[in-house]
Amino acid sequence: MSNQGVEVKVSIEKYTKSEWTARDTGWMFSHVGTGIGAGLLYLPIAAGSGGIWPLLFMALVSGPMIFLTHRGLTRFCLSSRKPDSDIGTIVRESFGDKVGHWLMLICFLSMFPVLLLYTIGIANVAESFLINQLEWSDEINRPLLVLVLVIGMISLFCGSEQKLLKLISRLVFPLAVVLLCVGLYLIPQWRLDFLRQEVPITDIVKTFLLTLPALVFSFYHAPVCSSFAQSYRRQMPELHQCIAKTDRIHFKSSLLLLLITLFFVLSCILALTPEQIELAKAQNLPTLSILANQPGNRFFSSLAPVIAFVAILTSFFGFFLGTIEVMNGFIGVGLEKFRPGQLTTPSARPRRLSLFLVALGCWVAGISDWSILMIMDAVVAPMMAVILFFVPVIGLYRSERLKQYRKLRNDAFVVIIGVVVVAGFLFSRVIK
Repeated sequence: MSNQGVEVKVSIEKYTKSEWTARDTGWMFSHVGTGIGAGLLYLPIAAGSGGIWPLLFMALVSGPMIFLTHRGLTRFCLSSRKPDSDIGTIVRESFGDKVGHWLMLICFLSMFPVLLLYTIGIANVAESFLINQLEWSDEINRPLLVLVLVIGMISLFCGSEQKLLKLISRLVFPLAVVLLCVGLYLIPQWRLDFLRQEVPITDIVKTFLLTLPALVFSFYHAPVCSSFAQSYRRQMPELHQCIAKTDRIHFKSSLLLLLITLFFVLSCILALTPEQIELAKAQNLPTLSILANQPGNRFFSSLAPVIAFVAILTSFFGFFLGTIEVMNGFIGVGLEKFRPGQLTTPSARPRRLSLFLVALGCWVAGISDWSILMIMDAVVAPMMAVILFFVPVIGLYRSERLKQYRKLRNDAFVVIIGVVVVAGFLFSRVIK
């Protein structure tokens, strides 16, 4: 091994064993919070009709899928020689300006629709809570309700990094505990006949393929990876030290996210009837809202919508950061074309315009109440697959700085799962 290789190995070992800080915890919870929202709450609805075998297959691929894909994307975001490079700059460096612009458009389409989904979800949860739990008798002004929610969420996430990480930690930790407790609480309601039901092999394969887009969405926290990489790169200019540190955080966040999601999803599926699953699809509501509307338990019926609200709120954070970053890049590139040399430093003007456009889009989507599962399946999943499964692997093999991190078996697994996700999307288009 060369001297350089020995130095890199020592550097990695140093930061793999380094002290765990409150900042590391904050970013770990930001990953968990981003991935624990609407996908988690809607996954039981998507996966609840195919028996136990598709769930077992999903459990087998979920762990390595979460860790390898998001770790790879963060490493790709760290590969630039400029510590303050955003994801747009890195993509253009790796793939060239023309391809880079198209990839950033795909990146935008993998994030912005999710903000729309979260707005729809949180508006529906709030409206359902007002009607069913608070027994609101007056007609609800949905445009006003959505406007208040959108302004509140965006205002909440416009602070400094330190304040945001502290806020997310305070929200996600109790949320994770409560979700595990809800899973335990639902055990007496489990329908064990679900485990014994016979499902044809064709239905198992069909359910697995159709559920994969929702599964990817349930764990997806890629939008926060660029901000995460930038934050640590500013603190640790040495690439391999930074990668060692971020890899460690990804491992813990992936493990926590996997345990919470799989247990919660299994518990919800076993507690729901087929009729309730169909009702959730028809009413565009998350799992917890359907369980909350059952008569006989006022405490849980009041708590469940609050859990759903907080889960969606924490996920909104990560997608909000990613969407604003990409939109700022688009606006900045546009300004540079029309006014060359004028945009030498990050401007507040692109960010203000980005915030306005994001708020307007979320407000329109919240009022329109589009189908969440339809958007997740038809728009978001294929775009997510490109950004999460293909771009990091291709970028890894194009970057000499990341050469030592190439692992053929891991990289092949990521690409194969990405192909299966896209195949699931195409299959869903054919049978509908």
